[in-house]
Formats: sequence, structure tokens, C-alpha cells
Amino acid sequence: MGDFVLNKLKYVLDIGSSTLRLMAVARISGQSRIIAEEDILYDGFMDGEFLSVDELDDVLSQLLDRMTSKMRRPIKALVVGVPSEFCICVCKRISRKFVDLHKITQSDILNLYQNNLNFGDSEEYSVINYSPMQFTLDDNHTTMSPVGMKSTTLIMDASFILAKKSFLTLMTEKFNSLGVETVDFISTALGQAMACERVSDTNRPIAVVDIGHITSSVCVYKGEGLALLTSFSMGGGHISSDIMQVLSMGFKEAELIKRKVILTVESEKNEYYEVCTRGNLIKAPINITNQIVRSRIEMIAKIVADILGMDEVFKGIDIYLTGDGIANFKGAKSILKDFTGLNVYEYKIPFDNSKDKFQTAKTGLASLAEIVV
Repeated sequence: MGDFVLNKLKYVLDIGSSTLRLMAVARISGQSRIIAEEDILYDGFMDGEFLSVDELDDVLSQLLDRMTSKMRRPIKALVVGVPSEFCICVCKRISRKFVDLHKITQSDILNLYQNNLNFGDSEEYSVINYSPMQFTLDDNHTTMSPVGMKSTTLIMDASFILAKKSFLTLMTEKFNSLGVETVDFISTALGQAMACERVSDTNRPIAVVDIGHITSSVCVYKGEGLALLTSFSMGGGHISSDIMQVLSMGFKEAELIKRKVILTVESEKNEYYEVCTRGNLIKAPINITNQIVRSRIEMIAKIVADILGMDEVFKGIDIYLTGDGIANFKGAKSILKDFTGLNVYEYKIPFDNSKDKFQTAKTGLASLAEIVV
């Protein structure tokens, strides 16, 4: 790898609900590529708060040390992906009337944004990303590319993503104390949705449902921005906890059993899932285990259905399911489809069939960091 590539590197932090991942990202042949990554399990977050703030110092320090050693150079600037639990999305319709027929310029669009970044007075949130969802010109002509067109009116449906100031301050202070001089922030959900839209190859709005370990998010991507962003504290870790409690086993054993589950299997009464750990054979009845897993996935699916059912605008939208929480279960897509009445597709990293194929947040963040920072 040449010095040119190394000098152009960006370092991006993906904050998952069970894993912190630091990536070195380079633009190669016109595409963002993750050329190195380090990850560490941690306690995570729930309900918009880290479960163990004190733990972050050690974990972040380890990540920086490992990446610095791998890349053989200090990290002075870093981009942090802000999880949905620490964000809100505000959609606004902004308009401008010109005196005469006017040729739309990029400056006109930028001025619309700059004149409406009035969230700075908020004590709780700051804007980290803003994007257009649609432009409307004379005669109700809609477009995503108004530059160069002539109109007396310019209307923009814009999406603003705001992050909790407490989160931004916490991360900035943590990294500054570890020698990182510049810390920028971008929305994890926005990056993920932008990457999904390219994979889905559609111009229609799409819903990205990311079910994680203990937290999950739902967003709707329209144009180049988010028309909806919300999160809830439930995920694959709750399935493991259910198995642990009902079948009276340890959490680690429940995690191993969970990975064996196939919801489409019809079993006899005396058939079992079996795993061997530390020399012990762990058995779980297939029919009971499947019922446990299915019940929790149905709870998650109902939440997703309620979120997308709040607005008629989202009627008929396609769902792209990702994250490690439920996407790996054969039969999960069908449950989500039954509860939402919508088409459900897998959203995974292209050409990746590894265990990490549904960790699409990292590739979305890598792409967005290259564009906006």
C-alpha cells in the first residue's frame, strides 16, 4: 500500500450496541474501502445512554492503540458514527420565491440550508447532517437535481439529523484526552440507508430495519435524506435472554443454541438443538426453542409495523432487514412480512458471506465519511 493511500486515510468509529469498531477507510478506484479494522465487545447502550461510561476510556484507548500499531502512524482526526438512539430526525419544507424566472444554482440550495439551521438554540441537540428529500419547482415539477433548471419558486423538502449534545461532548472529550485532535460526527442510519439505496437500485423510498443486539432502529430513506428515524431498545440479545430464562441455561450457552435455530423447521417432540461447550453437551428442545425465538421476533416485528404504520406515506414501502439481531434466522423475514404486510428483503454487505455480512452500518459509515467529512 503506497504512502499516497495512507496519507488519504480516514478513521471511522462504528458504535454498535455490543461492539465498538474502528476502521481505516481509503478511497480506491473511486470507491470507499475499509482497509483495516479493529473491534472490541463492550457493555453497549440502551435508552439513549451508555450502560458503562467509565468502560469507554479503556475500550477506546485499546482501539486507538491497536489501529495505530497496525497503521504505524498516530490518529489525529476521527469520524464518529452516531447511533440512532442518540439522534432525532426533523423534516422541514423550505421555500424561496424569486422576482423573475431564475436559473437554480448550487448556492441557492446551500442558502436554503444555511438560513434554516436554527437548531443551534437547542440545549439538547445539534445538527450533524442535512440532506434533500425532494425539490419542487414551478407547476409542481419535482426533481432531485434542480441545478441548472429555471423556476420562479424553489421548494425543498429537507431532512435534518440532530444528535444529543451530551453524546457529542462525551465522545469529543474522550478522544481529545487520547490525543485525537479533530472529532467529526455523522449519522450511522443515514450512511446505512444511502448504501442500501445503492444496493436496492430503486428510486422509491425504502425502509431500513437494523435489529441489533440490545437496540434496533428503523429509518425511511427518501431522495438523499431520512424521512423517518426512530429506535427502540430490543434486539437479538433479548432472544438469548429469553432462551436462558425459559430453558434454565447460562447466557453464553443460550447464545450458542440461538445460532442453531431454524424457524422453518417442523420438529418432533423429542428432537433437540445440540451444542458442545467446555466439554459439556447442551441440549434444547427444537419446538420449545423455536417458540421462544419466534415469540420475541414477533414482538420486534409488531414494533416495526407500528412505526411504519404511523403514516400513510409509508404504505407499500419495501423493508430491507439488516443487523445481527434477527436477520440470520431462517424464517425471520416471513414473520416481519406477516406483521407489516410489506415486502421484506435482506440487506447485507455485497459479496460477503461471512458471519459479519449483516453488519452494514460499517460500510455505510465508510461511504458517508468519504462524502461529507
